[in-house]
Amino acid sequence: MKQEAKLMQVGMVVPTLGERPALLEECLNSLTGQEYAGLRLVVASSPSAVIDVKRAASPHIAVIPQNGSGIVDAVMTGWRHFGDSVDVLGWLGDDDRLPPGSIAAALRALERCPEAAMAYGQVRYIDAGGKAFKAMRPGRVGSLLLHLGHNMVFQPGCLYRRSAVEAVGGLDSSFRLAFDVDFHRRLAAQGRLRYVASVLGEIRYHPGSLTVRSRSESQREAELALSRQMPDWLRLTRPIWRPAAKGFVRVAAKVAGQTLTTAP
Repeated sequence: MKQEAKLMQVGMVVPTLGERPALLEECLNSLTGQEYAGLRLVVASSPSAVIDVKRAASPHIAVIPQNGSGIVDAVMTGWRHFGDSVDVLGWLGDDDRLPPGSIAAALRALERCPEAAMAYGQVRYIDAGGKAFKAMRPGRVGSLLLHLGHNMVFQPGCLYRRSAVEAVGGLDSSFRLAFDVDFHRRLAAQGRLRYVASVLGEIRYHPGSLTVRSRSESQREAELALSRQMPDWLRLTRPIWRPAAKGFVRVAAKVAGQTLTTAP
């Protein structure tokens, strides 16, 4: 008798300060709407906001206080909460969303490629009201561009193999904004980054977004995250190849992007 394949367990963390209850509810609905039996969901919040967050979350969703402060500490608190009971890890900002079928599509990619450290895919940018205005399709070249110092591996919708997360030590709290860029770069050195040719995440672009408010700081951190992971020979020769790489990146970004409506 053929043995049934084990259902992969996914541990998903939503870090939040509890300041956007309507968006948090929308985020959580997008996760519970995945209808994946192996999904385990936890919301990690600052201790002072736990009671308010519980009001916004469904009763069956666990809400836990994070151990420190900031998004990195919230995500790591949630991941430690799951321990070794899950096979795959992920997180989603409280103002972002996953489209239906996102988790199942990312898991299929990981199952087809056992050596893959993570799965990433296409994303849509949505405005404050949830209307999509731009799509980004990084393709397989997205993971290659990480090695040239540019990030097109968008975090919402990504799933990470727990063994790979543990191998690289998780997220680095020394980064306030570009911790995902640093994380993806380290994972790229650990194993393959598997691309999914469908929309896995929706990024909400609005004035309250941390990356929108702190764009210049985010770009500086991303540059640091990408450059410090380079081999010495690549870093030393960077002034030589960097201009050509920038040109290639501009072309790749233009090809990957598709404007859907007028951006807000």
